[in-house]
Amino acid sequence: MPSISQPFRLTALPKIASLNNYASQANLLQVADTLTPSTNYINVGISGSAISQYVINPTPKLVYNLPISSTNVVNACDVAQLEDDEVWCYALQANKTFSIHCLQKPVSSAPASDSHFGETYASNKIAVSDQPVSVKVIGAKKTIVTVLRSGLVQFYDYSLKLQYSFDSSYKNVQFVQHFTNESKQDFVFILSDIQGKKVSFKLLELAQPDAAVPAKELSSVILEDFQLKNSEIFYQFGKIYRLHGKSIDVYTLPYFQHSHTISLPFLSKGETSFKPISQNRALLTCDNQLYLLDLLHNAILSHRELTHVKTFQLLTTAVVPGNFSANNKTIAIGVSTKHGANPTSSLDIVNIDVGTGTLKDSMGKGFSPQNTKSKHLQPLLDENSDVENYEYDYDQILEQLRKAAGNVDKFDSIFFPKLGIKQDYYTESDRFINDQNFLRNVASTIFENFNSQYPKALPYLLTHPLFPKSHTQDILQRLKDHPRLFKQAIVTCPNLSLDELLQELFTVLNDELCLDLSLRILQDFNKDIIKETIKTKSKIDVNNFISFVMNDNIDEDRIKNKPRLFQLLNLVLDSVGLFSLGDETLAKLSDYIEQQLKVVKQNVELFNLLEDKNIKNISNQNQTDVSASNEGIIAAYSIEQLEL
Repeated sequence: MPSISQPFRLTALPKIASLNNYASQANLLQVADTLTPSTNYINVGISGSAISQYVINPTPKLVYNLPISSTNVVNACDVAQLEDDEVWCYALQANKTFSIHCLQKPVSSAPASDSHFGETYASNKIAVSDQPVSVKVIGAKKTIVTVLRSGLVQFYDYSLKLQYSFDSSYKNVQFVQHFTNESKQDFVFILSDIQGKKVSFKLLELAQPDAAVPAKELSSVILEDFQLKNSEIFYQFGKIYRLHGKSIDVYTLPYFQHSHTISLPFLSKGETSFKPISQNRALLTCDNQLYLLDLLHNAILSHRELTHVKTFQLLTTAVVPGNFSANNKTIAIGVSTKHGANPTSSLDIVNIDVGTGTLKDSMGKGFSPQNTKSKHLQPLLDENSDVENYEYDYDQILEQLRKAAGNVDKFDSIFFPKLGIKQDYYTESDRFINDQNFLRNVASTIFENFNSQYPKALPYLLTHPLFPKSHTQDILQRLKDHPRLFKQAIVTCPNLSLDELLQELFTVLNDELCLDLSLRILQDFNKDIIKETIKTKSKIDVNNFISFVMNDNIDEDRIKNKPRLFQLLNLVLDSVGLFSLGDETLAKLSDYIEQQLKVVKQNVELFNLLEDKNIKNISNQNQTDVSASNEGIIAAYSIEQLEL
C-alpha cells in the first residue's frame, strides 16, 4: 500500500542562518543527481561547509568530506561512478567569482563504516564567466556538461579542458533538466526568464563530445504568460509538471505543449516543494505536510504531518522506474527546520512506498479540501439548489398552454417559468421534467396550433431526451421549411428514423446539413443496419453525397470528421454497388482516391524522416495511457445559436 514513513536524520546542518531560511535552502544544498531506489550513497554539497558523501545503511554516516571555505556557495554538484573511480564535479561561488572543480578519486574498498576525511586526490579547477546553474557528469561519454546563467552550455573533459560551447541565446537561465530516453540518448532542456512574463524553452540533444556538433537544438519555444518565479517544476517520463498556486499545469515534450491542468483544492497557503517519485506520482510538501499524489487519477495516496518540525523541503527523490515492480519502495531527501527563535535544520531521509501503480491505490482517495467531513447521504437538491421546485402540476400547466395556443410569446411565457427552465435547451437541472404524457401533449399542442412560426418551447423539446417517439415520425419533413429547427432536429432529437435520415442525406444540398446527417447516422446506427436500410430503398441518387465527401472545401469540422465520412461513404458504396454510379462520378471518385493515396504516401515519408532523427522517441516517450475517443458528444443547439 502507498505510504510515507517518518523521516530519519541523515546529518545535522551547520548553524548557518541561510540554511534555516526556507527561501534559500534549496539553492544552498545541492544533492548530486545519482539517487536511485537501491542507492546507498548520497553526495551533497553544503554551502559554507563541505562537499560530503554519506552512506545510508546500515546506519547513516559520513564517509567522505571535502571542506570548502565558509564564504563559498555551492551552485551545483554531481557525481558519476566509473569502473574504478568516482568523478566529482561541483561549482562554487565566492562573491562574484565563479569556479568549477573536478575531482577523481578511487572507489573506496573499505567497509562503509570507515570514513575518509584526510585523504586528498588530484583535482582541477577553472574559473567561469557566470554562475553555473547545472553541472552534469556523463560517465558514458567521459564529459562534463555545465549550463551557465548567461545561457552558455559548455562541454569539458575530466581535466576541465573546454571541448565545445553552445550559446542558447537567452540569459537568466532558471531551470535545467537532463534526461535520457529509452535509446540511451542524452537530452537537456533549459528554461530562461524573459521580460514581460515570458519564458524561453530550448530542448537540446547531446552527442559525443568529439562530434562536430555535440549539442544540437531540437526545439525552441517562447512561452507567453509564464512565470518561473514561485513555480515548482520537474520532468518525469516525457512530461513537465509545473506547480503554481493551487494547480499543476502539465506539458509534453518536445514542444512544451500544454496538456491539461490539475487542481489541488486541498492545498493551503504555505511553503511548498514538489518532486517526482514514479510514473504519474509525485511528492508534494506544504510547510510540514507531506503528500504522495496520484496525478493520473487525482488522488492523495498517502499523507503525513511532521508535528516536530516547522517546514520540510524536498531536495531530490529517487524515482521509481515507469514499470512498477513487486518492490515499490524508494527514498526522498529533504531538509527539515524545527520551531524556535534559533531554529536548527537537518538533512532527513524519507522512505516511500509508491504502491502498485493501478487505480486500486487511488480508490476513495480523491482530492478534497482539508477538514471537510464526508457526507455519506446527501439530498439530491439542497437549500442552495438552482431548482427551486421539482414537483409540477402538469395538468394545470398543460391547460394553460392549450389556452395560449396560437400565441407564441404567451405560450413561452407559461412554458419556461412554470417549469423552472433556465436555458433554451435541456440541461441537467431539468431532469425532473420527466412526465412523458405531459411532453407528448405539449408537442401535440405545438404541432396542432403552430405552423408558420413556432414557440421557443419546440427547440427546447427537440433537445429533451424524452421527446415523444410518436412525434419523431416525418418530423424532418414537417420542419423542412424552418432551417434552424430542421438542423436542431437532426442534431439532437432522439429516436429519429434511419429511413428518414438517409432520405434527407441523399437529397439535401447544404454541406453543413449533410455533415450533421452523416454524423447522426453513424452515431445512432450500426453498420449492418445502415447497409440493409440503404438496400431496401428503391430509388436513391447517391451522387450528391459522393460529391460532398470528395469536396476539398477547407472546413474545420469537415477535416476533423473526414475519417467518419469515409466510413459512411464505404457503407453507401457497398450497399448500392459501383455499377450503379455514372461514368462521370466513377471517374471523379477514382481521381479522388488517387489523390488521397498520394497524401498518405507523403505522410509516410515525412514520418520516416522524423523517425530517422529520433524525434519520435522523444515525443512518444511515456505518453498517457488514457485514450480519448474521436467521437465527441453532439452539443445541444438553441434556436439563436444555429447558423446556416
